[in-house]
Amino acid sequence: MRKLLTLAVLSLLCAAACNGTQQPDSFTIEGEVNLPDGYMAGLVVQTDTAFSVSLCDEIEIKDGKFLMAGKADTPCQGTLMTNNLKLVEQNHWPQDSIRWTYSEVFVSNGALRFTLDNPLSKDPQGRLTGTRVQEDYNEWLDMGKKANPWKFIEHHPQSAISVWLALQLTKRAYRLTAKQADLLATTLQECPDDTLHLHMLQQRMESVKRTVKGSPVADLELTDRTGQTCHLTDVLPKNGHYVLVDFWASWCGICIYSMPDVAKLAEDFKDCLQVIAVSIDEKEDAWNNAMEKHPEPWPQYRTTKRGYERLFTEYQIGNGVPYYLLVSPDGHVVASPESPAEARQLMEELKNINNK
Repeated sequence: MRKLLTLAVLSLLCAAACNGTQQPDSFTIEGEVNLPDGYMAGLVVQTDTAFSVSLCDEIEIKDGKFLMAGKADTPCQGTLMTNNLKLVEQNHWPQDSIRWTYSEVFVSNGALRFTLDNPLSKDPQGRLTGTRVQEDYNEWLDMGKKANPWKFIEHHPQSAISVWLALQLTKRAYRLTAKQADLLATTLQECPDDTLHLHMLQQRMESVKRTVKGSPVADLELTDRTGQTCHLTDVLPKNGHYVLVDFWASWCGICIYSMPDVAKLAEDFKDCLQVIAVSIDEKEDAWNNAMEKHPEPWPQYRTTKRGYERLFTEYQIGNGVPYYLLVSPDGHVVASPESPAEARQLMEELKNINNK
């Protein structure tokens, strides 16, 4: 088996040399990890529809090395892992003997090499190299956890990593300014390594440009507690107050947990802020039961099927609640705060500005 995989690596390299710029249609990863025989190596990635997909079977490590092969339909971010679960089971070792390593990777087709120099350190992090996509991802990782994605995108306008970062930045409506949206649209126009996600981004940008900070609220079809159909733009209070729209669901634990914070926020800013809630529950009974169990004094609405579908297109949030919108008295979105705490900070800033 190992000999066959080695031949596959050589064939891949020869094909690349013969075909010039032709893209390989599979990947191989040669690993050197300095781990005992019996450890296993595996690879999982995030796709557009799932958080964890295995691209190939787990490979047993021998003489500190492994060789895996697979196919990536499009470049995808993921994790290359090693573990000793098999050894622990075979030798009846205690559970605290289990060892894992997790290394961030960005897999695309081609000949790749993985090294893990010190697997027994406190937080071992391996290194994957060999493709342009991975080299760009390594540069992004080297910039650190607080790296500025905008700086990376401006310096790498044709990188698959820039497209990946842009898709994250545009994942939810009303998070970007008009200037930031224009920057993405004008900067990211070509991406030879990932045309699929570039096309996805370009399609999304049409909605992004309509839902930047300061834009009017994009309308949603709703139903009220009596079952009457209504629209978000019509039910927003128009009394000179700011409005916090709380998107939630009965099955969302964080939403329920955050309700007391939303209530405290509404009480502390009752002279200038009102709250309305929009549930994305598909079942009316679940919505009603949740409201009875967690009663709140503000108006309650639920998305219709059409309104729910628009969350995927115009708002780009799908079922990703909690989600908040802070709307100005004239119906324009101030921001989409991450939490009630961030909404409180925004309200304090707005109140200070208005009091000057």
